[in-house]
Amino acid sequence: MMSTVEHSLDAWSARATGEQLDRGPSLDNLGGAEAVTAEARVLARGPHLPTLLQALVHPESSSAEEIRLALAPAIAEGFQQPFRAWVLAEAVEMLCSHSMLLDSYGSVAAKALLGHAEAALTGERDAAFAHHAVAGLLQMSLGGYTNHRRLLLLLTEISGEEPADALERLPLLIGIAHDHYEDAGLLEVLRTMEGSQTLSLAARNDARYELALATLRAGLGAEDRQEVTRLLRSAALRLKIVETVEEARLDARAYRLALDAVFAFIDLENQPIASARDHLVASARELGETVAQRRAWSARMHQPRWLEARGHSEAAWLQLVATLRNASARLLEPSWLDASKVLSGVLQVYEASRSVYTFTSASGSLEQLLSPPVEAAFIRELGLLNHLQKALEHDPELSEHPDARRLHTKVEERRRALETGSTAEPPGKSASGQQPWASLLNDPDPVLQQKVLGVIREHERGYALTGNILLDRQLERLHAELTQSPAWVEPEHSYFASLLTHFLRFLHSRFDAQADLLSDVTAYLGPPIPGKKYWLEEHVQNDCLQYLQGMLEPGSVQRELIDVASGRTDITYTPESGMRFVIEVKRHKSKWTRERLEEKYISQAANYTATGPPFCILLVGDHSDHTKGYTSLEDSVWNTWQARSTTETPRFVVVGVLPIGRPTPSDLTRLSRQSRRPRRAAQPDANAAT
Repeated sequence: MMSTVEHSLDAWSARATGEQLDRGPSLDNLGGAEAVTAEARVLARGPHLPTLLQALVHPESSSAEEIRLALAPAIAEGFQQPFRAWVLAEAVEMLCSHSMLLDSYGSVAAKALLGHAEAALTGERDAAFAHHAVAGLLQMSLGGYTNHRRLLLLLTEISGEEPADALERLPLLIGIAHDHYEDAGLLEVLRTMEGSQTLSLAARNDARYELALATLRAGLGAEDRQEVTRLLRSAALRLKIVETVEEARLDARAYRLALDAVFAFIDLENQPIASARDHLVASARELGETVAQRRAWSARMHQPRWLEARGHSEAAWLQLVATLRNASARLLEPSWLDASKVLSGVLQVYEASRSVYTFTSASGSLEQLLSPPVEAAFIRELGLLNHLQKALEHDPELSEHPDARRLHTKVEERRRALETGSTAEPPGKSASGQQPWASLLNDPDPVLQQKVLGVIREHERGYALTGNILLDRQLERLHAELTQSPAWVEPEHSYFASLLTHFLRFLHSRFDAQADLLSDVTAYLGPPIPGKKYWLEEHVQNDCLQYLQGMLEPGSVQRELIDVASGRTDITYTPESGMRFVIEVKRHKSKWTRERLEEKYISQAANYTATGPPFCILLVGDHSDHTKGYTSLEDSVWNTWQARSTTETPRFVVVGVLPIGRPTPSDLTRLSRQSRRPRRAAQPDANAAT
């Protein structure tokens, strides 16, 4: 049976115009203040809590302030015992959109939301409450209506063991919280969620995206060129992984394309201007297309009001596209002048996309746009100095000022100091303007010329061709991934490229080999010896060790070094002091997938890179059932990235899976015949009674 207020609401909604429906009913439309007060508890605990809140702030509601005070117990009860999660979501959105409601009910609502979030994360309440409760707490924390430390304590205690449905939509909220409060514990939670196998792929990728933006923010706020470059390359690498996992992540693609343009300027000293121009033109075109597609996809999607400020990022993106197009039209000498312009654009995009609308307790009834505090002193100062330098060069009034030359000198000195990290380091290319091998290419000896050209091509490619099409394709793919790492420099580059080449040769050889190739050394490739069910891990390790010892520098390959990352390495390649690359060897006895192997073994392999170059190899001996064949070599080699903080360089792990304990061809033939052999029909008993 409908109550008085419900009858009044039904009658009003039947005759209301579209504009009136958008504004919602007033207290009079609900039957008057007396009827609403009399039925307040029932209304607040049912699906009409948002409607009740809307009526209290309606411009035509009379004596609203007195009614708000009188309804406080009922509203508090409604937030404490909401009808459904969607009712709580609408009530929170209405509450946080009006300062009068926040002033009246903010405190009791925050307490109730904290309880709902805790209960949802422990499984005591519907998981759908978690996102809505945390979103409300975050908005009120940013506005100063509740202590943000309560929210941070709640979020930083997430262990990943909570119900997956409760964590599913939290990465964005955790990322925004980190934007504004910079609590390192929030990044640990995001890393936990990124590696959780109970969460959906989309949720883990959301966490990965938030970690990428945290790295981007750290790069934007770094104090010198080297640190800016290193962190931005790490951010770009993380963003590419996000984009690879989900093609629809246009936000990740847009950021990655913008950073690619920054790197084009940074690398201008090492490539021809024409090549850099082509790179920038392509980046500007791709970024423009991505931004347009992003706008088209998101234009009609619902966006909570407090996150609508993120829509301002579209203007910042378009401005960045225009900056790239202008910069690509005229490239100057190698410097950070144009790079700083693009970085300033990236900074504007970041600030716009991470801003939120909220009421603050200090601003009264005025809604404010809160942006994350990013100092970015290096980028801002460099941009200012470049503007000053341009003004000194082209503004007639300023350039003719008596102190202009002295100011120009100081600006130039400061700009160079910022770019290079040292006032003594001159900018630009070397005085000769030629590469060191230019004179060799002019040598009249054609044999020498071909050798030099071959060395140059190998150097530019980053690895030597093996002559095997499959191996060269794998090397090309892995090298393309490695070039994205800021740590992919000499001599680490050459050493790991050599190790990787020989490791792939080893896998290729052992995929083809019979078990008796090297007698007992390779026996593990075939069936286990009588009386044993499995080969040991050390059999794979011994064979790989002996192979590499014969290929790499004498004495550089060792086994089982102790006191490395609190453990003992399986195979260690040490080409020079302080330069250590580890191959971790494991045996896996059940059916495998890439995700399962990474979850089980990657962390230990990556640990061995903690005090050396961030590159390592994981070799897995696949000792599962091979009677129906095994995976191809092409699908048995891949790479992954591992990072435990937003500031560390992501660690590159190559994974190779080698099938061991394989049945011989004769065994497979025998098993096949047995499986096809028809079973004999049961013979009737001749002595049985008929």
